[in-house]
Amino acid sequence: MKKIILMAAVSMLVCSVLLTGCSENTIEQPTAQEAKPTQEDIVEVKEDQKKKFSYLEQLPLEKQKKYERFAGDKETSHLLTFSPEEILLIYIHATAMSDIEVIYALTYDSGSLPDLDTFKEEYNDKLAHRDMETALQYRYYDSIEVQEDTVKQNELTIMITATIERFTGSIAYGLKLDNNVWKMDIYHLIEE
Repeated sequence: MKKIILMAAVSMLVCSVLLTGCSENTIEQPTAQEAKPTQEDIVEVKEDQKKKFSYLEQLPLEKQKKYERFAGDKETSHLLTFSPEEILLIYIHATAMSDIEVIYALTYDSGSLPDLDTFKEEYNDKLAHRDMETALQYRYYDSIEVQEDTVKQNELTIMITATIERFTGSIAYGLKLDNNVWKMDIYHLIEE
């Protein structure tokens, strides 16, 4: 019995020596000098690359200023000259910035729009996540246009489309005219 145990131990020792000794590959440890980046490895980031995307950049400078006034006081009269497409852009910007007060001011009131605090709670619970995803997915949109077959006197639908390689995505938004300002018809999405 001792002989069998001794033979098994010797066999295991011989096998382990053979397995480790047969390998020609050696593992080299990097030195501290190799780990440091060289001047060639350092890439200077240009100012344009640091600039963050904003849906507001799609607006003319004059309208960007009007939007800033609107965002400050929530007075929709600043938006009287905005097209439906521009209203959609500032809405998506507001969703990306989580500016629920601006979203509230841009939301069409069909008579069921609650007070701001209730809206904030409902919007955060039911629509904020979807809107944030949309803002991220459509930031490099290809087109934003009114769907002509949906145009009525005081309402219309706008389609925003983005393409990445072979994949194209589109999402439609309804807008309604309220005191000569286009507003987002989104509250029914929260009520559902």
